[in-house]
Amino acid sequence: RASKKRKLDPDIWGRVKKVRPTEFPKELHGSHDMDPSEPDDYIKVFTPEGSFIAESGRNTVNEESYQKVITIKSPRNFNHCFACITDDNAENLVFCSKCPRAFHRRCLNADGCSDDVTNLPHNWECQRCHRDKQVLPTEESLDQLTVLSVIEKAFSNMEKDSYFKFGTILLSNIYQILNQLKKHDHGILFLSPVDPREVKDYLDVVSRPMDYGTISSKLEMGSYVNDIAEGVNAVELDDDYMTAMEKILFHVLRDIEQVYHNCLLYNQKGCNYYRCGEVHLAKWRAFYKKFVEDRTGESVKIHLNDFRKSCKLERQNSNRVRHFQVLGGDHPNRKAVAVYDPDIKMIVKQYSSKTSAITAAMILKNAGYECEVQLTERNVKEKLKIALEDDSKMIFGYRWIFTDDLRSANFKLKEKSLAFGNDSLTSPAADNIVILREDKLSGARFRGFESEQSAFEDWSTTRAAAINSVSGIGDKSDFVNNFLDGNQSIDGVVWRRVQTNSGRYDDVIADQKEKSRVSENGRFSEENDL
Repeated sequence: RASKKRKLDPDIWGRVKKVRPTEFPKELHGSHDMDPSEPDDYIKVFTPEGSFIAESGRNTVNEESYQKVITIKSPRNFNHCFACITDDNAENLVFCSKCPRAFHRRCLNADGCSDDVTNLPHNWECQRCHRDKQVLPTEESLDQLTVLSVIEKAFSNMEKDSYFKFGTILLSNIYQILNQLKKHDHGILFLSPVDPREVKDYLDVVSRPMDYGTISSKLEMGSYVNDIAEGVNAVELDDDYMTAMEKILFHVLRDIEQVYHNCLLYNQKGCNYYRCGEVHLAKWRAFYKKFVEDRTGESVKIHLNDFRKSCKLERQNSNRVRHFQVLGGDHPNRKAVAVYDPDIKMIVKQYSSKTSAITAAMILKNAGYECEVQLTERNVKEKLKIALEDDSKMIFGYRWIFTDDLRSANFKLKEKSLAFGNDSLTSPAADNIVILREDKLSGARFRGFESEQSAFEDWSTTRAAAINSVSGIGDKSDFVNNFLDGNQSIDGVVWRRVQTNSGRYDDVIADQKEKSRVSENGRFSEENDL
């Protein structure tokens, strides 16, 4: 759930946690990602003194620094009764917790529900969910002879194949199963190709569209023979144990699995359309087990199982992100805007223009993420302008800076307490700071400590969350000998004792501020100075 929203004065800027970089929406022109980044932009550290390639692990941020992820909201069920097929107000319907179906209470008993319809449990599953996992008696009758003659004619040029007779019987069974699936609940969704003019980003996600109608047509026309011969949407099967007809059977089965894979890949997990894919996948698997699996050769089953595994892996690795479309392509007069994390001094996202940055900010706001200032359609342009000009103003936990200013080091960083990043910590008095936590390369100071014990506790926390393995036993002597008095670091971070003539930390502050004051170009980082 979204975090509880605060009422903000539109002119007051507060403090909020960061939005995760993965939540920033993509900027697309058609299927082209408009991110204006140069190759090294996302692996560089940008400071007012210049930029450099970051050490491994530099971009690690404490999990507590982020707001909770707000998932893209999508309905889980359709708002019509699947028993009487009428649209209705959601208040008059009960919803299945597993599939996308909904029902009137008065229709449930007639639909085969034996539960007490006046007192359904929160996790109630409809009777149709159970039917999805099996082949019903009314679905077992397959018109073998009529369809078989159509399939045999379509693949007549394969008659000499040793698997021809048995293969055409299986293909005719599959053809009839497809007809059953077309009539099953939600079948219309899989009947024909998805129209990319209506679902504009579909082909950005799905590389190989497929549907029941296309498969049926290819079976009727025998198109699989030529497709495989010419390598059109075909898998090269280097398998001496498979006949040509078995390879055709594999490609038909693969196409059916592709239908469900595409649905689960494109749609948000748990939404009504995703659930439709789960319903039809379950029904197909029931048909497959009853009519196809035991009659299929081992080589076909092995290759089909490999394909299923690859689909599952692709879905696991996919990252469906928020996005928006822009009308124009690249434009020389546009000024790119970078979303910049001042804590790690790195870019987390870029947009090609102020207009796109405004759009992205409103998408995050409308998704429910907290912002330092109240954003509306009417004031967002003004607020972004203020953030671009004022180094103290943040939006969603980040500085928004023109990318050219970052690359040319023409920017400043707001002065921060050394105890920043953890609001529960009391900022140490300057007189009492004896140990500093710093960035090894840039010298940026992250925090000050009043004792070895407090520095050790911070080191222990950092060590436990480190990306790169850290040698040593992890006790206090390890910290003191190898880090505090040694030269070891964790993911580019070091701890060192304060070294000044007086031993007072305010001398360090005075020295650094003097350097900033006399700098000719005024580009010393006030954050680094502290």
